[in-house]
Amino acid sequence: MSSTRTLDPIPEETAQLRRPLLRHRPFLVLWLVQTLSQTSQNAVNFGLLVLVQGVVERAGTVPANTAVGLAVLSFSLPAVLVSPLSGVVADRFDRRRLLIVTNLLRGVAVIGLLFVESRWIPLVSLATIYALAFASGTVGQFFGPALWSMVPTVVPNGRLVQANALFNLTFTASQLAGFAVVGPLLVKLIGVRAVLGATVVLFALSGALSIALPRAGRAGLRSSTALGNTARSVLREMVEGLRLAGGRRVLRKAIVYLAVATATYLVIAALGPGYVTQVLDLAKEDIAYLVLPAGLGVVVGTLVVDPVTRRLGIERTADAALAVGGLLLVALASLPDLFATPRGELLAAIVLAAALGMADGLVRAPAQALLQQEAPEEARGRVFAVFFTVSNSVAFLPVFGAGALADAFGVTTVLLGLGCVLAGAGIWQVIARRRSG
Repeated sequence: MSSTRTLDPIPEETAQLRRPLLRHRPFLVLWLVQTLSQTSQNAVNFGLLVLVQGVVERAGTVPANTAVGLAVLSFSLPAVLVSPLSGVVADRFDRRRLLIVTNLLRGVAVIGLLFVESRWIPLVSLATIYALAFASGTVGQFFGPALWSMVPTVVPNGRLVQANALFNLTFTASQLAGFAVVGPLLVKLIGVRAVLGATVVLFALSGALSIALPRAGRAGLRSSTALGNTARSVLREMVEGLRLAGGRRVLRKAIVYLAVATATYLVIAALGPGYVTQVLDLAKEDIAYLVLPAGLGVVVGTLVVDPVTRRLGIERTADAALAVGGLLLVALASLPDLFATPRGELLAAIVLAAALGMADGLVRAPAQALLQQEAPEEARGRVFAVFFTVSNSVAFLPVFGAGALADAFGVTTVLLGLGCVLAGAGIWQVIARRRSG
């Protein structure tokens, strides 16, 4: 299968290419489903932390950091445990129906949270919150492979990269809206229970919108009524998905690039406050000087990724963006040696942060498009499940390791090392493609 197929639309599709993507009704519906569902889930995750904090404060004897850490683990752990199975389910059943069911079930889990009272015995309250968070996180893992596997079925030919760029931008915005901006603001204004109640409505609306999506293809449940045979069949399909993802060069490369992009984002997020205070000599609250330009860079990357991939090709764009991103990290780590004045350092850091956001978008959207193009339709869910499993597993490393490495060797040393690795990998891929082409 050619990796440039969706970049060369047939003549009768030219009108669709000129039409704004959000005016294409099937894509608009799927985009709204993603926006409502992801924003709600992030708001729920924030609400969980608030509920746990309320129980801790009322009890007075429960270790706060441990309790909050367990809350984060309760909705994060399913990402590693359930992702392989979610891909099999996404390939066996109608993906539209999966979107409906997963949204409604998560709404039910949130309704359960509304009945939790801080005046209960603290361990009972916390155990109930953790159990419902784990259940909601588990159900949510079946949403991702079904959603991303449906993207090629609702996008006009020739616009897959652009569609993925828009989805990535929306995903980032939903994280900020649900967990960092709208969620905290609404909790202060109307209270955590009102926010959770609103997410129930949004989950229901997302499920209702999913009904308007076209039915997606499925591999079909294999004819076997025995529980043991069914379990072996599911396990075999999980292994098949892993072999498919690891056996095709393009799929393997796309998964690695996406996992690296996720890990790099988390490393920068973990080291950001230290970089702002130790390198730029600002207050940690001034991290907005880097976050806002990076966000704008992601927006610019979304706008330019489609014409860039049409000119360079999907793989070449991802390779070049990875190399450039690594070089930008090297430059960010080298700022103290490049500028003599604090103002110069700050201005350079703002520009580099914006460029990093743009490079991130130019890696993610092409890599996701490669996954969607190169994976067979009947196995697309399993391929995305492999990606989610790898990405979520790798994500734990920066969370636990980046801070320790920075304490041992310094923030700039860690950024410099990471930048050299990424730049070297990207440049090597560019050279290898030139030699093979």
